[in-house]
Amino acid sequence: MNNKDRQNRQRIKIYVATQTRVAVPQCDAISPLQVGTAQAQERLPHMLHDDSGDSISSLNAMYCELTGQYWAWKNADADYYGFCHYRRYFDFSGISHQANDYGEIMDDFIDEASVRRYGLDDESIRRQVIGWDVITSPVNDVEAMGGYHSLIQHYAGNDHLRVSDLRLMYEILCTNYPDYQEDADSVLQGDKGSFCNMFIMKKEIFRQYCEWLFPLLQKFTTIWDASTADVERMRTPGHLSERLLNIFLRHHQRTSGKWKIKQLGCVHFRYPDVQETAGPVSATDKTVPVVLAANNAYVPMLATTLTSILRNSSANRRYRIFVLEQDITKGNKEVLAGIFTEYPWCSLHFLNVRQRMAGRTLTTNNGFISNETYYRFLIQEALPQYSKVVYLDSDLVVNRNIAELYDTDIRHYAVAAVKDLDFLGNLGYSDGKRLQYALKVLHLKHPYSYFQAGVLVMNLKALRTIHTTNEWMRLAANPHYIYNDQDILNMECQGKVKFLDARWNVLHDCNDRVKAVFRYAPAQAFKEYAQAREEPYIVHYAGFDKPWLDPWCDLSSWYWLYVQHSPLFHQILAIMTKTESLSTGHHKRLITEDSPLRQYADKILPTGSKRRSHVKSLLRVMLNKA
Repeated sequence: MNNKDRQNRQRIKIYVATQTRVAVPQCDAISPLQVGTAQAQERLPHMLHDDSGDSISSLNAMYCELTGQYWAWKNADADYYGFCHYRRYFDFSGISHQANDYGEIMDDFIDEASVRRYGLDDESIRRQVIGWDVITSPVNDVEAMGGYHSLIQHYAGNDHLRVSDLRLMYEILCTNYPDYQEDADSVLQGDKGSFCNMFIMKKEIFRQYCEWLFPLLQKFTTIWDASTADVERMRTPGHLSERLLNIFLRHHQRTSGKWKIKQLGCVHFRYPDVQETAGPVSATDKTVPVVLAANNAYVPMLATTLTSILRNSSANRRYRIFVLEQDITKGNKEVLAGIFTEYPWCSLHFLNVRQRMAGRTLTTNNGFISNETYYRFLIQEALPQYSKVVYLDSDLVVNRNIAELYDTDIRHYAVAAVKDLDFLGNLGYSDGKRLQYALKVLHLKHPYSYFQAGVLVMNLKALRTIHTTNEWMRLAANPHYIYNDQDILNMECQGKVKFLDARWNVLHDCNDRVKAVFRYAPAQAFKEYAQAREEPYIVHYAGFDKPWLDPWCDLSSWYWLYVQHSPLFHQILAIMTKTESLSTGHHKRLITEDSPLRQYADKILPTGSKRRSHVKSLLRVMLNKA
C-alpha cells in the first residue's frame, strides 16, 4: 500500500458537541454528539450520545463539552479525533475569511452555501487534516479581545469565574508535573491563546492529552469548593481546560518541537438551528392544516385568535395549526401550547422561518402591517407535504368551525377568498385613481374581483406552479404596491380565485370606512357585506383600529368574547391601558391621558366615584397576577 492510499484510509472523526437539535453538515467525518445526555430531558435522535459505555456524562454541568471528549477517548476509535461545537466549526476551505477580534468568522446559517464556503465536506476536511499532528482554533490576542495583558487577566475578566480556582489548578499542575511549570507561566502570563476547546489531534496525541488532562481535572474537582458556585462558575473545569490545552501544546513544542501544528479559522454560526419544515402526512390524512404568522410582540393577539379557532373546533375532526415565526420566546410558546391541552384533537406547531427570510429586503406601505405578512409566500415551501391549507391573519377571531372553510373545493382554483370591500369601494371613487392603479400597475383584467388576503384557502399545488417561493419574494421586494403581498396575490392569481361567502372575512368599520369607502362598492357586494355583519364567521380587524387598543371599536364584542378565555387576557388589558409595569414605588396611570379609553372611562367612571375606585383596584389586582 503506497502512502497516498494509506492516507486515504485514515479515519477522521470530528465530533460536534450539542444539547439541542441543530443543523449539521452531512459528511462522514462530522458526527453530532449529544453531551450531558445522562441528565438531559430528551435523548436527541439521529446522533451519538455521551452516556454510553465508559462516560462522565453526568458531570456535564461542570465539564461542559469535555464529557464528549472523554466519551470519544474511552469509546471511539479513529486515526484523527476532532471537536467543535454546534455553532462553531473549523474553516476547512483553505481560503482566508475575515474574522473579528475574537478570531471568529461570523456567519448566519449552516446550509448548503456555508458548507461549500467553509469546506465542511469529507474531501476538504481530509485535505486540511492529513499530514498534521495537531490543529487548533486561531491563536488570539486577548488584548484585542478586551484589553487584557495576560491570560490570567482574561480569565479574571469573567465576573462569574474566580482567579483562585485558576491558581488552584496551577498548583495541582505544578505539583503533579513540575516540568510543566515553565510552560504554565509562559501561557498564563502571556497574552495569546487558542480557545473554545476546539482541536483535531492524531490518535496517539489525543490519547496522551486525555491521559494528562482528565486526572488533573479530577484532582481539581475533588478539592474544589463549589458549594456556592453559580451556574457559570460550575463550568470552571471547562474553562480551565481551555488554558490547559495551550499549556499542554506549549510544553511539547518546547521539549520536543516535533509536532506539526497549525491553526484553522473558527466559523461562528449565529443561527445553527435546523431549518424547520412541517413533518410528513399520510395520503389518507384528513387533518385540517391552518397557518398563521406572528412575532413575539403579537403573541397576546395570536393567543386570542387561536382561542377562537379552538373554541369552535369539532372533536370529530383533527386540526394541525402552524405558526410561522422568527422570535417567539420559549416561554410564550409554552403559554400558547397550554391553550391546546383542553382540545386534544388540535395540535400546535411552530416553524421558524428566519433562514428562509434571510437576506430579503422587504417593506410594507402601512405602519400597522408587519413583514410577517409576507410569510404566506413561504407556506408552499415550509409545508411541502400539503397541497391545501387555510391561512389566517392574527388580528381576527373565528366564530365558526374552521374545518368548514377548509372543506371548500378549490381543486380548479389557486385560492379561495372574500372580495375586499375596501378596495372595491376605492375603485368606485369618481377620481378613478384606484381603478387606474388596478389596471395599469396590477394589470387586473377584472378589478372588481379584487380579494382580501387575510383569510385564504390556499391550493399550494397550484400556487407552486405559478411561482417558486423565491419568485414570490422577488415580486414582494417591489415597494410600489399599495397593499404589498395582497396586491401581488391578486395580480398573479387573477382568474384562479373562488369567491367565498362574505361571512368568512368580515372587515370591521375602521375609521368610518363603511360610510366613507365601502358604500362606493358595487351595490350587490355592499349588500352581501351588510348581511355578513349580522352573522360573521370570521371578524377581521384589518386596519389601525384594533379592539386591544380601542375596546369600543366596531364589532369588538366578538373579540372580547374570546379574550376572556385567553391565558394572555391580562396582557391584552395591559396593552389596552398602556400599562408597562406596576412594580415601581408609585402607581402608574392604568389609562394614560392619551389613551383612546380615557374619553369613555371618564364618562362611565367619573373621577372620585366609588365605581371608578373599584374598577381601578380590580384592574390592578388582575394585572399584578398577569
